[in-house]
Amino acid sequence: MIILNQLQKRFSHSFAKIARVGSERPTKYIYLLIFIFIALFMQAYIHNYNIVYMALFFTFAFSISSYSFGRNNIRALSLKLLSFERVFANKEASYTFLLSSEKTKVYDISCQSMDEVVHVKTVSDTQPEMLHFSHRYEKRGKYSIGEVRCESGFPLPHQIFYKVFDINKRFVVYPEPKGESLEHYLAKSRALTGEQDDFEGIRSHEESDRLSQLYWPSLAKGDEIMSKHFSHTQEQQILHFDFKTCANNDEARLSQLCLWVLACEARQQHYTIAMLQKILNSKKMGHDEILEILGTY
Repeated sequence: MIILNQLQKRFSHSFAKIARVGSERPTKYIYLLIFIFIALFMQAYIHNYNIVYMALFFTFAFSISSYSFGRNNIRALSLKLLSFERVFANKEASYTFLLSSEKTKVYDISCQSMDEVVHVKTVSDTQPEMLHFSHRYEKRGKYSIGEVRCESGFPLPHQIFYKVFDINKRFVVYPEPKGESLEHYLAKSRALTGEQDDFEGIRSHEESDRLSQLYWPSLAKGDEIMSKHFSHTQEQQILHFDFKTCANNDEARLSQLCLWVLACEARQQHYTIAMLQKILNSKKMGHDEILEILGTY
C-alpha cells in the first residue's frame, strides 16, 4: 500500500509538471477520425484504388503532423495576472490577465479560471490579449486563485492541447459593506461631530438616510434618488467605532464596520475601531490591512 501511494504521488507530480509545459487529451472526434481511417482502408483494400490509398496517406499524415502543430501552438502561451480589485462578500469581483505568446501566433484558445471561460481567436507576441474574469464569493474569508487552464483544439478538433498556469494569488474576501451610513451615524453622534453646517452637495441615497436628507429636485425630475450632504461644525480629527455596539451580531458588525471604513477612506477621515482586545488605528494601519482583519475575524 505504501509503495502504491508513493507511485501515485510521483505520477500525479509528473502529470502536473507535464501539464504546465503543455499536454493533450483526445476528444469525441477521435472516433470519427478512426472511422475515416477504417473506411478509407477498406475501400482501398477491397477495390484497390490508388487515389483512395493516396487519400488515406494524406489523411494519416495530416493527423500526425497536426499533433506537432497543436503542441507547439499551446506551448508558446504565457499568462500573467495584471490587476486584482478588492473583493467583498456577495459582490462581483473582477480580475485581469495578460495572455501573450513568446514566439509565434497562437490560435483558438479558451482559458478557464474557476467556473468562467474566456475564448480568444488569436494571440501573438505583438498583439497580446487582456482576459477579464469575474466571480462572486458568498462568504468572507481567505481564498486563492490556484490555476488557470488554457486549451486549444487547433488545428484539428480530435485532440485538445492544454497548458496549466499556476497563479497562486491569495487574497481575503472582505465583509459585505452594508448597514447604517456614516452620514447617519455622524448625524446621531453630535458630541463627536457637532451640528450640521454648510450644504456641500448631493450624493447617492442610502436606505439609512433620513427623510429630511432627501434631495427633492432629483425626484421631481424623475432622476435617481439623491440625498443632501452637509459638513459639520467642530468636526473631530478622528472618529471612534466600537465593534460591540455597532450592530446586533458579529456578521452585521463586520459588515457595518466595513461600510464605515470605506466611507472614511473616501472622506480621507481618520478613525479607530475598538475590536475585542485591540485598537485598529487608521493612522498606523492601511485601510486594506484593517479590512483584512475584518475579513478574517
